[in-house]
Amino acid sequence: MKFVRIKSSAQREELLEAMRNSDKVNANVKFDERRGKPVMKLKEKRGTLYMSCEMIGGPSKDNGFLVGTFFLGKLRERAGECRLSGIIMTAPLYHAALVAFCVYFIIQSFIIGGITLVPVILALFSLFLFKDEFKKQGIIKRFLGRAARYAEKKSETEEKTE
Repeated sequence: MKFVRIKSSAQREELLEAMRNSDKVNANVKFDERRGKPVMKLKEKRGTLYMSCEMIGGPSKDNGFLVGTFFLGKLRERAGECRLSGIIMTAPLYHAALVAFCVYFIIQSFIIGGITLVPVILALFSLFLFKDEFKKQGIIKRFLGRAARYAEKKSETEEKTE
């Protein structure tokens, strides 16, 4: 889980346009081609932004069953400054079930009077299972920063031409 707070001098619409156009924002960035190229998909509903990352061209299909990695946040504009704030999460449904199982096994350990390794094994298994999904958190956070810089540069060049 990563928290995002980005300030930009660009207008709200310019920043949203930059976030929708992942090809231009990622134009000069090199990615590990073995895993695929990240493509961001942005949805906006009642002021809330929802962005998911999908790796295109990789050897395997992204995990769509457990939601995967996504950004959930708000974009506010005040005093000529845009503020993007939100959270990047990976598979909250799976992690909620994992925490519930760990709590259950810890309670059972106290009741039985013995220690069990099941919670540790489940935690290690989840890290192994979702390692590529956890890497997407950094990809999304860096993308949002690049999108803000791209929108600022675009707005500065438009102001100079006027």
